[in-house]
Amino acid sequence: MPLSSEPGPAPGSVALFLLSIFLLCTPFTDWWLMAGLPWYTPFLGWLGMIVAAGLVIHRGGRRGV
Repeated sequence: MPLSSEPGPAPGSVALFLLSIFLLCTPFTDWWLMAGLPWYTPFLGWLGMIVAAGLVIHRGGRRGV
């Protein structure tokens, strides 16, 4: 079975994981929570992460299935 040269979801998954760690689990979180933003701001962050993860998975295609 020949190996595919097109990029899979792995690089995007790693980048998304690092971005989510930076935005949701660092002292940066304290800054954007104290900025006086609406109560639903953290939920919008999570929604953005879920949508981005869906796009990364969709971009990966159905290789190996």
